[in-house]
Amino acid sequence: MRAISNARILTVADGVIESGTVLVDDQGRIAAVGARVAVPDGVEIIDAGGRTLTPGLVDAFSHLGLINEGLGWAGNDAEETTDPNTAHVRALDGIYPFDRGIAEARSGGVTTVHVVPRGGNVLAGEALAVKLRRAVAADDLVLRRPTGIAASLGERPKATHGSEKRMPATRMGVAAVLREALVKAQEYRPEKGRDLRCEALLPVLRGELTLLVQAHRADDIATALRIGREFGIRITLLGATEAFLVADLIAEAGATVAAGPSLAARGRQETREVGFHLPLALHRQGVPTAIVTGHPELPEPYLNIAAALAVREGLTPEEALRAVTLTPAQILGVADRVGAIAPGLDADLVLWDDDPLELTTRVAWTMVEGRIVYRDGSADGPYGEVEC
Repeated sequence: MRAISNARILTVADGVIESGTVLVDDQGRIAAVGARVAVPDGVEIIDAGGRTLTPGLVDAFSHLGLINEGLGWAGNDAEETTDPNTAHVRALDGIYPFDRGIAEARSGGVTTVHVVPRGGNVLAGEALAVKLRRAVAADDLVLRRPTGIAASLGERPKATHGSEKRMPATRMGVAAVLREALVKAQEYRPEKGRDLRCEALLPVLRGELTLLVQAHRADDIATALRIGREFGIRITLLGATEAFLVADLIAEAGATVAAGPSLAARGRQETREVGFHLPLALHRQGVPTAIVTGHPELPEPYLNIAAALAVREGLTPEEALRAVTLTPAQILGVADRVGAIAPGLDADLVLWDDDPLELTTRVAWTMVEGRIVYRDGSADGPYGEVEC
C-alpha cells in the first residue's frame, strides 16, 4: 500500500481537489481519494509537492506495438493487405512488447492504448485495449480483448486492392465487400465448417462488440452509419476528419468518435480538412469524442499536446482532459478500470510538474496499477523506465 499526498488532483469524474491524497491498495487499485484521507501507519507516502495529479491518459486509436519505432519494414505488422476481408486477424499477434514507443508513451503520461489494425483492408481485424505495464509478452499488456473489429472505408482499401485489379476499387465496392461479409456472418452455421472471418463478426452482429470504422470523408462516414442501421450494429468512427460536416447524423445514430490525429500532415485527399475544430464540433452535438494520436502519425507522448490544441480551438480544459481520459475509456468499455481517479479504479496515475495541457509541462512520474513505470530524469533505463 502507498499514498500520494499533497497533490492537486484532477479526478475528471468528480471535480478538482486542490490539496488531496490518493491511497493505493496492495492490488494496485485506488482505495480512497480526497482532501482528508486517513493514511494507515507504515504506509509509504509519496509527496507530490503540490503538483498536479491526473488519471493516466487513454488513447482510443493507435497502432502502438504494431508499427515499431526505428525498425522499418521488418517492424511493420499493422495490416495484412493480402485480402480485403481479414476480420479474423488479431492485433494481439502483431504487438512487439519491447517497442521503444511503449516506453515513450509512458513518458507522456499515456497508460492505456487502443491498438487497432491499420486500414488497408475493408475488414482489418480484431482490436484490443492494452495497459502499458512492463511486459515480456503481448498477453501481459491486455486490458480488454477484443474491443471491436476494425473496418475501413475510403481511399486506403481502394488503393490497396484496386491497384491490384481486384475488388474493391471504388467506394461502392468497399461498401459491398463490407455488406457481403456481414451477411455471410449472419448466415454462418459452424456445423457446416468453421469460418474464422464469420466467427470474428458474430459478436458485432450480436451487439457485444463495436465495428471500428476508419473513415475520413463525410460520405464514407455516412456510409458507415447507413450500414450500421442496416445491420443493427454499433459504430465507432476512427479518424473521422470530415465528421464536423455530418455531426448531426453521427449524434442521431448514437455513434462514438475517436477523432484525429489532428496534429498530423494532410497526407491524403480525404484528410485535407484535418484540424482541431473537429472535437469541438462533435462535442457541441453531444457526440462522445476522444482525442487520439493514431500513433505513429502523432507519437504517443504528444497526446496531451493534442488535447491542449483542442482547448485553443474552443474546448474547455476540463472537456479536453476528459477527451483523453474518461471518454475514451467509456468508448472502449474499460471505464470500470481506468479514465478517472476514483475508489475502485486502477491506480493509473500521472504526476505533472505543471498544468498537463501546457506545452512546457513535463511528466514527473507515471504509475500503472500502483507501480511507477516512468520517472523523469531516471538513470534506470531509456525514457526513465523503472518499476517500483
